Amino acid sequence: MTAEKSTDSTNKDTKACSSDTPALDFGMLYEKFRRPIHSYIYRLLGNQEDADDLTQEVFTRAYVAWNDLYDRENLSPWLYRIATNLCVDLLRQRKRISRWMRIRRNRAGEYPEGPSEEDVSYLPSNTGGIPEIAEREHIRLALAKMPVEYAIALVLSAAQGVPYQEIAVIVGISQNAAATRISRAKRMFAEQYQRLSVTGDVQREP
Repeated sequence: MTAEKSTDSTNKDTKACSSDTPALDFGMLYEKFRRPIHSYIYRLLGNQEDADDLTQEVFTRAYVAWNDLYDRENLSPWLYRIATNLCVDLLRQRKRISRWMRIRRNRAGEYPEGPSEEDVSYLPSNTGGIPEIAEREHIRLALAKMPVEYAIALVLSAAQGVPYQEIAVIVGISQNAAATRISRAKRMFAEQYQRLSVTGDVQREP
């Protein structure tokens, strides 16, 4: 009887540990990827509050899908894909709101204001440099002027250090197409940044 009780107790302990494993695994996932995912979103959106909200949403969606996720060898592309989709949705929403506000200003004869303190802030690159406010605003505007798919490829590659093979998985294109997109994105960014640097135009877009 004692042996049977001991066996039952062991089985219960094993089941309890097994049921806790997914939560422990997800906790480790969160600790490992929270900062890079937040950094990625912040670089794309240039807004701390939006980055905080979307980072939380990324991991909320990941947690909901966690128990049904079979491929746990490619977690980084999976999380970046969730983050990318959320960023694209928000950027599209911003564009619609910006267009509506521009129409209202034009009708009212108003002009757009200069950049706010929140919009001027931008996360420095991983090189450790701390660019001046104007330079950060140039970076934000240069990215904003690029097609979103190219901005995403550039930030993933240049800022986050994601290899082009993973970028291909994240955005759903071939590896050759990803490499080409990154190359074009770098040229686009250089052109936009140089234009902004020459003109000194850091005014907030309407």
